[in-house]
Amino acid sequence: MSTQQQNAKSFCIYESRHETMVVSSVSEEKGVETSVRPAKFLKPYGKSISQVTSETTISHITQQRKQHPEIHFKGWKNPQTKWGDWSESLSGKHAFTWNQACICDALLSSLYKIQPNTPLILGLVEYWSPKTNTFVFPWGEATITLEDVMILGGFSVLGEPVTLPVTDDMLAMEAKLVELRRKMWKSKSKKADQHSWIKLFMEELKSHELEHVGFLSLWLSRFVFPSLPDSTIGTHVFPIAIRLSQGTRLALAPAVLATLYHNLSLLKEQLVSSFKESVTVKGPFQLVQQWAFERFPILGPKCPNELKLGEPRAARWHKLKSCASDSFIVSVLKSVENFQWRPYAADLKNWCFVSHYKENDQLVVDSSNSTEELRSFGVCLCADELDGLDCVEKYMPYRVAMQFGMDQHLPGKFTVMLPSCNENFSFYVPSRCYKPSVSLEYLNWWQKSKLAQEKDIVKPEKKVEDSNFVQTPTALDKICMSDSDILMIAKQYCEEESQKSTPSSENSSKRNISTKEEIKEVESNSLVVGKENNAIGHTKGLLREVVKQQHDAGTFDNPLDVEDYYACTTSLGTLFHPIDIDN
Repeated sequence: MSTQQQNAKSFCIYESRHETMVVSSVSEEKGVETSVRPAKFLKPYGKSISQVTSETTISHITQQRKQHPEIHFKGWKNPQTKWGDWSESLSGKHAFTWNQACICDALLSSLYKIQPNTPLILGLVEYWSPKTNTFVFPWGEATITLEDVMILGGFSVLGEPVTLPVTDDMLAMEAKLVELRRKMWKSKSKKADQHSWIKLFMEELKSHELEHVGFLSLWLSRFVFPSLPDSTIGTHVFPIAIRLSQGTRLALAPAVLATLYHNLSLLKEQLVSSFKESVTVKGPFQLVQQWAFERFPILGPKCPNELKLGEPRAARWHKLKSCASDSFIVSVLKSVENFQWRPYAADLKNWCFVSHYKENDQLVVDSSNSTEELRSFGVCLCADELDGLDCVEKYMPYRVAMQFGMDQHLPGKFTVMLPSCNENFSFYVPSRCYKPSVSLEYLNWWQKSKLAQEKDIVKPEKKVEDSNFVQTPTALDKICMSDSDILMIAKQYCEEESQKSTPSSENSSKRNISTKEEIKEVESNSLVVGKENNAIGHTKGLLREVVKQQHDAGTFDNPLDVEDYYACTTSLGTLFHPIDIDN
């Protein structure tokens, strides 16, 4: 088959077109600066705003409970005392096999201790949307991608699925592992705990035929697909461990990311709907924190460790603590200026750039003939359904295209874009120096979606049985109100006050006249566009006095953290643009 015939059958996962792109935000009065230029968008993208459904609604935790429960991260494990010794003793004999299976970096990463920062994880979960598997920040969407899991965890995105059933030649070894585990359950400990597992192989079964697969079983159970009950060896990892011990390359990254997505959604659900004093989740949440340190450097340790040649990215955070306070974390997450779109393309001492990070952009027409690293990046760009061991999650990189250096357009309806391993596909790799931006249509959609959510928030609450009582807004509601909403509530409040009072008819008449004059004055001042409205400010002050006696309550499906939306948008410099293109 000729090269032209191969290219004709190539499936393209992006589209290049001339589009009106946002250059930079200017001001609320002048809008944004735009230019028409060639842009490259990930598929699937929306054809028009009317075709794009708003899926960015999230339920905020802070509105549901006064304080967070204690979080038990059962999958967040640090290396055991003898884990390093066992790894070193097997590395000389099995390093070639580990390299074949592409797990060298992942095994190395398990030797480093990542100190948990629970407030940071909770701060991120506040913005998590299970509908899109993205963090919906006030300025736009971001998420943990396959590229993050590949670089931070050292897991491969290429290879055979981890969910393949065992073959006949694997059954005998699996039966031996199951029997060994069963004997441990009959011991004094009454479980196949990981500490006893290491001791058994390092003391009694040294150089045994099962030692290598036993080592990989512990690694998988502790660091990759954590087991429950806690700190035990799970039978669910035996087929995977056997394949890896034979040098078979498995696509661990998609399965790990599916597990993370699933457990982020479970944690969000428990925090929103449950009022338990403690919450338990599994999954390698240390990857979530590493992602936060890379994307929001200001939230990480002040002086990350300097990488040595050959060390994985996780070594930067070994035994370091982040002392960011709760309030500081909240303020940092609200500003796009603190977010790094492409941290792995930036200069870092002793960090070897992978092949797709080049000074010039690349067009990969034939992915089947590209390098493994380049093809891995192409897979990271494809929307897909990720198969975990006990879950299936949607992966939507087209919603966070700027994390890959691609321009951001309207997010389309989810469609699996990843071709089968036998199919060829073409993709685009931006220059490592390229600064992506959003299309004007995307910007308009984001604003429309944001305003729709705000409108839902300021809908009047249901009145109680007493028809004379008009429920006032919460402190959270009042910040997001438009001028017209404030006028309406001001009228209601004035009417309520006039009805409550029982003065003489003369005083009542004077009060009604005064009230009408006040409302008329407010309505007149509200017509002034672009200037500070003194009447509106006065009404807001009036409302603040009213809501002092009312506690925050209820749930909010809002794509933005509206706890202080007005302050947030003001600090960003403009109400028009959700993303700072210059960052």
